[in-house]
Amino acid sequence: MSARDRWAGSAASLPTDERSKREAPFWQRLAADLGWHTVVDAGCGAGFHVKLLRGLSIRVTGCDLSLSALLAGERRGVAVGDLLAPVLRPGAADAVICLGNTVSLLPSRDAQRRALEALASLLRPGGMLLLQGEDAAAVVAAGPLLRTRALADGAVHVRAFERRGARIRMLAGAAAPGAEAPLHGVWLVPTNPASLTRLARPLGLRPAPLPVDPPGAGATWWLLLARS
Repeated sequence: MSARDRWAGSAASLPTDERSKREAPFWQRLAADLGWHTVVDAGCGAGFHVKLLRGLSIRVTGCDLSLSALLAGERRGVAVGDLLAPVLRPGAADAVICLGNTVSLLPSRDAQRRALEALASLLRPGGMLLLQGEDAAAVVAAGPLLRTRALADGAVHVRAFERRGARIRMLAGAAAPGAEAPLHGVWLVPTNPASLTRLARPLGLRPAPLPVDPPGAGATWWLLLARS
């Protein structure tokens, strides 16, 4: 199993109940204002947003390259699929969402450009691509950073971030308090709306305003792109 797959499986164990309550009003308003009925969740992980959007009566299909993450969560309406070559019907979705560290986990700007092109191909004319992430460069601007989060079973989920040249190394894992556990590492490409907008414009994707304030704080960013 690859380090990225181990990380995806670990992330799938994070608690979601409070997050669902916090995010549901945002997604309900967004879908209503933009007329979204059919959505693709690219890089859906354990299917958190697949399940949330389905609860709002939106038709959702999720895909992710990590089988362990898919098996750990919502299995209905999800499939194994590569972000750079999604095995879904082109030109049919009102919207494609690609959230979390999904775009930042791609190895280069060229891979990010190819991902944007592949995801845009799934959209109907006038459809929208919604990207969200965290600027890894901003996270480590003041130096290496450690984050912890308590899990429902009493364990602690840990993430550590450190700059290594042009990319950011993220180590993650979960352990019982006072115990040891292996950490799984992945590399992040520092990514923000400006860098993605530059890649998106030649592909016929233009920035559009979000009709409602998104959740998240700190280095979290959101970018809505409309297909011409």
